[in-house]
Amino acid sequence: MKVQLVPNEDAEQVIKLKNYCFKPAYEGKRLEDFRYWIEASTTVGAYDQEKLIGQLLVLPLSLNVFGQPYDMGGIGFVSTYPEYRNAGVMKQILLQSLKEMRENNQLVSVLSPFSVSFYRHFGWELFFDSIRYTIPIDQLAPKGNSSKQIIRFDYTDPVYDTWMDKVKAYHTQEVTKRNGQMFRQEAWWERLRKREPDASFALCLDESGEIRGYIRYTIRDLVFDIRDFFATDTAAEQQLWHYVKAHAAETKTVTGEEAAWRSFGFQFIQPQFKKELIQDRMIRIIDVAAFLRQYPFQKLEQPLYLKVIDAQAEWNHQLFQIDPDKKVQGIAEAPTEEILEMGIGPLSALLMGYHDLSWYRANGDAKVSSDTAALWQQALPSGFPSFYDYF
Repeated sequence: MKVQLVPNEDAEQVIKLKNYCFKPAYEGKRLEDFRYWIEASTTVGAYDQEKLIGQLLVLPLSLNVFGQPYDMGGIGFVSTYPEYRNAGVMKQILLQSLKEMRENNQLVSVLSPFSVSFYRHFGWELFFDSIRYTIPIDQLAPKGNSSKQIIRFDYTDPVYDTWMDKVKAYHTQEVTKRNGQMFRQEAWWERLRKREPDASFALCLDESGEIRGYIRYTIRDLVFDIRDFFATDTAAEQQLWHYVKAHAAETKTVTGEEAAWRSFGFQFIQPQFKKELIQDRMIRIIDVAAFLRQYPFQKLEQPLYLKVIDAQAEWNHQLFQIDPDKKVQGIAEAPTEEILEMGIGPLSALLMGYHDLSWYRANGDAKVSSDTAALWQQALPSGFPSFYDYF
């Protein structure tokens, strides 16, 4: 077996392997979209002679980390033929992907796991809890009233080009304010269009005609499925929910996803509907030193010392010194009582704001003295992450 970057001439093998492992097979616009991402991504594969037997794609994306954009490797389409499973094939592919992402300056990686424990072994950790909700339309009772202007359009409407540019600008504006969100480039918007060409958009406008919120949704088999929901304030959010409620004649249920930390349902008169907790997004820092140099520390008045345990990426497996001027360097030793020691997975989640340091200490994932923990706590920015996109 050999592990290497998959050349473009093996694209048909990539498609064949993906189609075997993920049903149904792509065709039409979805296949066109997948071909684009094969070319745009770093595809790492394992070969048995000339046959591609395992693969993953590292999609070139961007992540908001407390207002700081980071180049991100989105791991997707992880596939291995069944006769080669449990033989270490994917292990070798993942290890090579870490090296490739570091080489490409993708300092952080996000994936949606088939097995949390499997990817934890390689340094990824959960960093976002979401709620998937199912609301019977006749029980949807939003607060407020429907007084603001709503604009609706789909991909076939003549006004699509006019409004869609404004939606994209608004989306970027909102994502910039929200820790953990993925910045969408033009290629990603086109991907959404190809994957869900029947989607519609509803925009909430203020008195001056500016967007205050929008939803992207589909209606299929009497289900109103919300794919995007962004609102600048509570009033705009309520207006959009009243718009959804107006579809009582076309739908029976409303579905969607929201961050668990937002206590979804509080904004409804009747919040007692089905909510399912989902934990299916994991994150990993690829290059700790480079990540820390860009990290938006808050109150950093004296050097901090961080010992990272990373069995898969030897460049991270060391003791770091972080100076007040954000200079980061590997060092040989530091006073034991001043060191924070963490594995790469929990550290990645901590620096994304998933939980504060006291939570990781209580769970045995952080070795640190109380005095040093207090210094770290004042240095770290706060704000729960949200991440809604899938690869």
